[in-house]
Amino acid sequence: MLTKIRAKNFKSLRGVTLDLGQRNVLVGANMAGKSNIMDFFRFIHDMAFPPPGSMGLVNAFVARGGFGEVLWKGGDEQLIELALSGTTNAHGPEWTWDYEVIIQGEPRYDNFRIARESLRVQQGNLPARDLVENVGQERFFINNPPQRLSSTPDSSRSILEFEILGWAGSFLRSSIGGWRFYELVPSIMRDPNQTAAVKYLREHGENLSQWLLGLQAEYYDDSFARIQQVLRDALPQVTGLFNSPTQQSTVVLRSREKDLKRPVTLSQMSAGELAFIAYLSLIFSPPELTGSLYCVEDLENYMHPGLIDTLLEVLRQSQEQWERKHQAAQIVMTTHSPVVVDKMKLEEIVFVEKKDGATVCSRPGDKPHLRKLLQDEEIGLGDLVYTGALSDVGN
Repeated sequence: MLTKIRAKNFKSLRGVTLDLGQRNVLVGANMAGKSNIMDFFRFIHDMAFPPPGSMGLVNAFVARGGFGEVLWKGGDEQLIELALSGTTNAHGPEWTWDYEVIIQGEPRYDNFRIARESLRVQQGNLPARDLVENVGQERFFINNPPQRLSSTPDSSRSILEFEILGWAGSFLRSSIGGWRFYELVPSIMRDPNQTAAVKYLREHGENLSQWLLGLQAEYYDDSFARIQQVLRDALPQVTGLFNSPTQQSTVVLRSREKDLKRPVTLSQMSAGELAFIAYLSLIFSPPELTGSLYCVEDLENYMHPGLIDTLLEVLRQSQEQWERKHQAAQIVMTTHSPVVVDKMKLEEIVFVEKKDGATVCSRPGDKPHLRKLLQDEEIGLGDLVYTGALSDVGN
């Protein structure tokens, strides 16, 4: 689980340190930097898992227009620093860990290199151990007891890009591989899919029929049944979902509705219904298909407030169930909806705003007077967020 992130000179994140919990809801005005926080996670994922034939760091910068487009534009700095902290029990007893990468570049020439990269782990009160050793531009993978396994002299590639057999730091790459990013687009969710099995729902939901077909298979039948039950409860006119093959060897999701003699095809299903089904499929996916971190942009899009309310209630119940088994996925989401905010706890809210062109983050749960306002029911959390009372700028 991630416990903290830190970014320096990454887009509008001139100097942001943010503690993370199980659920983290980013709220604030447009252009405050919420999407840049989400892109922090995506950048690290791109750095660790580039497309075949690409190098991670090169791929991450090219996808964003180059080093100069990613570097903070309000100063003359030439270093981008990204850091993660967290806990893991990948090796039995729980470890705490800290990862950091420092990238040096020249915006004018758009060149860059990794100046330093580190991964430090600690178990209990035992001394911390470094799993990476920097020697000039070369970085060595270190194991326990301390010994060099291998190294990379390529300053354009992160240690996260390598799968090193027997390296104690491999847990971090494995965890990052389970990060999922979502910004659903119903118009492309309506497309038929090939019948091949998939391991996760793609970012815009474009493989929804394919993904649900896998959940409908016998091994995951319980997941599909739970999706259908919540869907029937939330949308009583819907009596069921099913997948059907086409003559083109594709699969298409369909629904049955009361009072209709023929099923409703995917192309005719409402945008809100599709978004609701997609999110339910993530909530009820079996543990082996569940990501370690979900980054969700504007969860409220397309859905009626009643559906949003139901979705968040089901999400909390499911997460609390998995938390007891230490298997719950972590969530970071953005929202502009008071309905979403009202379903959250104060400590789950992160207020994001701009000061002098740079993103500033604060946790309103750290402010006792705000807690008292909510406890006394003088104001709802959604209303509190959008009155501007959470702002730290100018205070």
